[in-house]
Amino acid sequence: MKTEKVKLHHNAISMLLKTGIVEVEFIKKNGEYRKMKCTTKLDYIPKEKHPTGEGNALINEKVMRVYDINAEGWRSFNVDSIQNFSIGQV
Repeated sequence: MKTEKVKLHHNAISMLLKTGIVEVEFIKKNGEYRKMKCTTKLDYIPKEKHPTGEGNALINEKVMRVYDINAEGWRSFNVDSIQNFSIGQV
């Protein structure tokens, strides 16, 4: 069976991240492979780490800003670098 890669759109990824924890595999800017469990759903983010609205976050359709569950901090990745994206039991 042939497997095809599907490009995920920024809005679709954003919507999924708002519903719970997802696992994203991507290639970092430096070429390193990375697997990350992340979310933007505030229920999974410690209150002291919630966005305050005071940041300088520019909207960029290529970059997703997410909370890394394991590293316990905010991270970002380029949507074009995604290798795998899993939802559900992660």
